[in-house]
Amino acid sequence: MLLPGGLLRAGALRRQFSFREPDGVLELELAELARGRGSLPRKVSRVLAAALEHVGGAPVDGVLAGELCVADRQFLMRGLERLLGLERPWHTVVCGACGERFDFELPVSRLPVKQAGEGFPFAEVETGQGRVRVRVPAGADQEAVVEEGRMDAHALLARCAEPLDASTWDVTRLDAADVQRIDEALEAVSPAVVTRVRAPCAACGDVREVEVDPYGCLSMDPEALLEEVHTLASTYHWSERDILALPRHRRRRYLRLVERGAGVTT
Repeated sequence: MLLPGGLLRAGALRRQFSFREPDGVLELELAELARGRGSLPRKVSRVLAAALEHVGGAPVDGVLAGELCVADRQFLMRGLERLLGLERPWHTVVCGACGERFDFELPVSRLPVKQAGEGFPFAEVETGQGRVRVRVPAGADQEAVVEEGRMDAHALLARCAEPLDASTWDVTRLDAADVQRIDEALEAVSPAVVTRVRAPCAACGDVREVEVDPYGCLSMDPEALLEEVHTLASTYHWSERDILALPRHRRRRYLRLVERGAGVTT
């Protein structure tokens, strides 16, 4: 499997990745990490470090997960959501025009993914202070500015931009036009996943712009998994370790057999 961006190593982009084979142990670990303390970017780094087998052939820890650009991290979190069977094909929206609730079908796996452009992860831009090289922001940059309480363009650029020919570079002196040119240059080289879609209201036809959260699997609830463990342990008298070692599809198969034996149909 390939990332839309990748990690730059020795002048080449490393885009290959793979997830660990999911079982109950991994699911419980991910759910507890997702519910833990910390900023959203930090949680994403922790979850990816636990879920990924490798990126570009290298084992993944929190540092490497933080090196991935934002779009790669969103792409991976959506892939993890599918892997864990958490993808929701239907979404519910309240219409802002008529107030009615309506559902629309949108499996996020069908959404397009923009691949990185030439030069990724860098872009060069002419500013009022001279030419600068800007790096596409990564997870570690998000973590830093969020935890510093400075989530703004200048805070990110202070980490991601460096002068090429400016003797007196000051990121705080970049004007709105400079920032716009930098944004446009980064957009041209950055990969991207779709995070907003338009959906028509079934009642009145008004078109709503709807956010499609790329971090949906951070809502994993460990209680649901523990209830499954309790049901299987009570029925088969297996240990928690044995149950959590089962892959998700086999665990769900046993649960269906338990329900069938109890006369429950789903």
